[in-house]
Amino acid sequence: MAEREQADLGFGHSCQKTGPVDISQWDRLECGRILGHPLQSCPRRPEQFPKVKSFLSRIVGFLLVAGVQAQTPPSSPGGDQTVITSDTLDLNLGKAKGQKQGVFRGNVKVDEPRFSMIAKEMTVFFGDDDSVQQVEARENVEIERKDGSSKTKSEKALYDVREKKLTLLKGLKQPEVQTKDGKRVIADKIILFPEEDKMLTEGASRVMLQKP
Repeated sequence: MAEREQADLGFGHSCQKTGPVDISQWDRLECGRILGHPLQSCPRRPEQFPKVKSFLSRIVGFLLVAGVQAQTPPSSPGGDQTVITSDTLDLNLGKAKGQKQGVFRGNVKVDEPRFSMIAKEMTVFFGDDDSVQQVEARENVEIERKDGSSKTKSEKALYDVREKKLTLLKGLKQPEVQTKDGKRVIADKIILFPEEDKMLTEGASRVMLQKP
């Protein structure tokens, strides 16, 4: 898929060097709604995404699961907080300029009590009711469970909220799922349906098992 051009996404300009994004505070800090006008400039401070925190809480248990549902995660000293950092952040939270979305660009890092993710770029797509529809991470995407049970690597990762499906896509390299027991699954396309305890591969596929 071709890279999207950077564009004004509804606040007059891109927000640069936003710093950590604490999603837990979104409801009281939502851009545009607090300012009273959907096209006003986004304030130069950490921005929050509606319902992304609850979305991440729902999918964190199976983002990194190769056909096995996650166990209850250990508590974190920082509490139930999800923080996203990136070099730039573009927001479109109104309907005037197309689909609602938030685009994190450059050195994207997601830190959640149960997993961490890095990527070059990440886009969160919202529906008309502000619910999360899809999350797309691109370029050198790595997602790792903090309990060390599994890790994924891919050039592109898509999560479809309605279908509850995580898809890892091929770029220059094939996507890969690594598990704690040493198993590696490599394929042109890897599809995870964690709630159904199922994983599918498409195209050239390999499974490598660690010798005991």
